[in-house]
Amino acid sequence: MMELDINKIEKTPLYFVIGKERSGTTLLQLMLNGHSNVLAPPEARFIIMMYLKYGKKQNWTVKDITTFCDKLYYEKIFANFWNINKEELHDSLVSVKDKLNFPLLCKIIFQHFDRNGKDIKIYMDKNPLYYLFLLELKEIFPQAKFIHIVRDYRANILSHKRVVRIKFSIADMAYRWIRVNMRIESVKSKSPAQWFSITYESLVQDPERIMKQVCNFLDIPFEQNMIEGHNEKLFPSFYKKKDEHEFNRFHKKVFEPVTTSYVDEWKDKMSVEEQEAAEFVAGDYAYKTYGYKKNIDNKDFRISGLQMMRVKIKYACINTYFYILLKHRGVYLFHRDYLKYIMDFFYKL
Repeated sequence: MMELDINKIEKTPLYFVIGKERSGTTLLQLMLNGHSNVLAPPEARFIIMMYLKYGKKQNWTVKDITTFCDKLYYEKIFANFWNINKEELHDSLVSVKDKLNFPLLCKIIFQHFDRNGKDIKIYMDKNPLYYLFLLELKEIFPQAKFIHIVRDYRANILSHKRVVRIKFSIADMAYRWIRVNMRIESVKSKSPAQWFSITYESLVQDPERIMKQVCNFLDIPFEQNMIEGHNEKLFPSFYKKKDEHEFNRFHKKVFEPVTTSYVDEWKDKMSVEEQEAAEFVAGDYAYKTYGYKKNIDNKDFRISGLQMMRVKIKYACINTYFYILLKHRGVYLFHRDYLKYIMDFFYKL
């Protein structure tokens, strides 16, 4: 059983990488994990998924811990990529049950991830769906810091088109890009000192400069390992699955060195009509908020009010579904087996 230094674990902060999916969150996570004082495991969802039932719990029994551990391993992402021995984690939690609360329990789970000899001073969690739960995360970890990464909406859309089988319209994807970032910006505005924003483009074009800024925000020294060969220091669980088609479809680029190849590829790989649709929906907000300029800027292009209403309804339905999904285990288990059919339904709206 792992010996736990509870005082040190309690004092170790847990911070978050936030951003819309396909915006470079995994790349940033891996760079952070290259630091000798940062532990940034593969994404999982247990903090939010367990919060509704266990977030306020103070008096933990052995039975509570056993039930918690059983539920923890229902989540496939955690079970497949964290490689934490369930019995060892259970015994560790039982050994400190009189001191347990939910934030400490989450940090103990992080502590059980393979630290590879690191002296951990920061736990770092990344999950794109966390944009839905920023208020909950701030309630659990009031002093947490958040790194927000943004990517050009057209490149983000192209990346989605490349990997996601359910083909939403350009308007659907552009509207989601706006709403996700608007939600993040709204929460950010209430505690700006806890936030640091970067763009995917600046990260891949000048990784040393950007990661030095990130390290300054996190109060840790910059280390060259963060930007050199990060793709050679990936999680063992990633290597074990790198030849699986489904995994490779989403994550194959994490095995490559940092590159600018994907920054402007949308200019050649998106049609004029696709660019016009994306810019009609997201162009003004993207330029005003992040400086992304329009490429086509066709002032005569229009998407009908009826179509935009359908786009907004689909977004609201999907957001509500995922919000419920991460809060209720029963919904998650249903989702795990029937996601394709659910997304097909929303697509046909």
